[in-house]
Amino acid sequence: MKDFEKIIEEAKAAILPFESWERLPGETGAAYVAFCAFRDYGAARNIRKAVDSVETDEGRREKKYRVWRNWAAQNRWKERAADYDRYMEKLKQTELRKTIEAQGEKHREVTGKMLEVISKKLDAMNPEELTQGNVSEWVQTAIKAEREAAGFATTDGKEAGKQGELCFASDFHGL
Repeated sequence: MKDFEKIIEEAKAAILPFESWERLPGETGAAYVAFCAFRDYGAARNIRKAVDSVETDEGRREKKYRVWRNWAAQNRWKERAADYDRYMEKLKQTELRKTIEAQGEKHREVTGKMLEVISKKLDAMNPEELTQGNVSEWVQTAIKAEREAAGFATTDGKEAGKQGELCFASDFHGL
């Protein structure tokens, strides 16, 4: 009967995806709970700290430490916890990437609206009111905003200094 169960476990391991930090075949429930306490302790984890976080009785701490140390060796706790840390980091990076992409989309949407307003203002302006400085500054600002919205760095790789402010906000009322 034991051989049959072993064959089933091996077949399941070969077919089903398995993450090393999940409960191992043959790992007791108590050993897995102890591993989870160790795994969840974080980057500064060690067996002593994990035991101390779950056991308040001084007398039972030493016994539990010895038992956990044996389980850790038998069940490769350090390797499994490192695998879990890498997995969690990948999840965080994926979530961060989604957030950055969503923010970029929102920035492009806002920039598009701003450009529409500016376009209307430019269409309504008399070209003779514009100076060479205004035109040059507006073109530079528009190019910079477009590049940043598309995710491109500035041409020199450094953060560009602030452009001069365009102060005709009152002209936008009613648009």
